Amino acid sequence: MVSHWIVALIILPGLVAPVIALAMRYDLVLQRVFSLASTVALVAMAGALYASAATGVIEAYELGSWPAPFGIVLVLDRLSGLMVLLTAVLALGVLAYAVASGWDARGRHFHALYQFQLMGLFGAMLTGDVFNLFVFFEILLIASYGLMIHGGGRMRLRGGVQYVIYNLAGSTLFLFALGTVYGVLGTLNMADMAVRAAELPAGDWALLRVAAALLLLVFVLKGALLPLHFWLPNTYALAPAPVAALFAIMTKVGAYAVIRVYTLVFHPDLAATGAMAGDALIPAALLTLAVGMIGVLAGGTVARITAFAAIGSMGTLFLAIGGFTPQAIAAAIYYLVHSTLAAAALFLVVDQIRARRGSGALVALPP
Repeated sequence: MVSHWIVALIILPGLVAPVIALAMRYDLVLQRVFSLASTVALVAMAGALYASAATGVIEAYELGSWPAPFGIVLVLDRLSGLMVLLTAVLALGVLAYAVASGWDARGRHFHALYQFQLMGLFGAMLTGDVFNLFVFFEILLIASYGLMIHGGGRMRLRGGVQYVIYNLAGSTLFLFALGTVYGVLGTLNMADMAVRAAELPAGDWALLRVAAALLLLVFVLKGALLPLHFWLPNTYALAPAPVAALFAIMTKVGAYAVIRVYTLVFHPDLAATGAMAGDALIPAALLTLAVGMIGVLAGGTVARITAFAAIGSMGTLFLAIGGFTPQAIAAAIYYLVHSTLAAAALFLVVDQIRARRGSGALVALPP
């Protein structure tokens, strides 16, 4: 039964979202009831899956009973189980805040887009192949485009356009990377990629390094690592507070993808790629950490300060990931959980400050 809950995490929000959009579009109370009920159910299923994964057993769910690497495979292990539980708990807290504060009533289709966003997040964390990682990235990004401009406003629309442009560029690069990987290895299933990469003849190593570098660029763009961080400050500072709080997990999906792909496929012991990822990540992470903290000092508004703090936290996270040792990855995962919850809470606190003061600007006052 638990194994079916792996796919249920994706199917449930994927079914609830169109029902809300088509059958309840003019009834906000029903939208809230169905959205909250769906998210509570997701938390329960995520908790059960995490408990199952904590035993150390790795479960694979083959959609349509097509065996890997030919069919779509979802994989549950301790890392994906933790990420799914973290996302579900965060989503429930943020949704409750959106309902209590009335943010969900400031624009159309908030709850439908929210459920589609969760569908994309869960799929990206559970997929066992990089092509479906791209597919779920696109699902969560399309939903996030709508959520970003929820409530309207010229500045929010401007930030949303910038966000869309950067992520469309990243999606295009992702397709180039997938084509290169498939051309070299003949598969996009992560476990199968790991086997074939280890057996690749030396004559194809250069092309594999290109594929690994392209994928790394895509993932660090999603993770807002310098110099690909420009989309984040305006996006997070201008987004509605519940949306910015949920977006705290989106940058972590980029970090999760790096951990997943570069410890399984392009790991430091692989002769073709070596320590390429770590050599690139560590200096970029140090610069990201520095820029994020400088931005905190010069933010000007509490929203921008929080956005730059999120950039700094990604620098810290990628700095740990770049070590690619069991101890460093364990530290990164520990930090990932806490920094996600802290960033989400900060964005909600910023919203409360703006609601009470009328502005989030930092203005010098007399003693």
